[in-house]
Amino acid sequence: MQHGHSTRSHPIMNRKVADRLLETLRPARHLLTRSLAEIPIGGPEYCQIDRVVREIDGLAEILIGDGPHFYQKEHSAPDNNAA
Repeated sequence: MQHGHSTRSHPIMNRKVADRLLETLRPARHLLTRSLAEIPIGGPEYCQIDRVVREIDGLAEILIGDGPHFYQKEHSAPDNNAA
């Protein structure tokens, strides 16, 4: 997604902050994508939720150059509640 931004050789946000931001968005994106399976395709709710998911992916692309960031790590986060 371009979103009107050019590819920059010098990122505005440092990688550590970008990673923290994206990790904070991960649970919300996960819940949003799961919600898509439960609502009618093409309805207003579906369209808005899909748009938010695409915007989060676009942000990942801008911040770290990795649009599929969430697809690759969706289920690989360690379970902090495991004994």
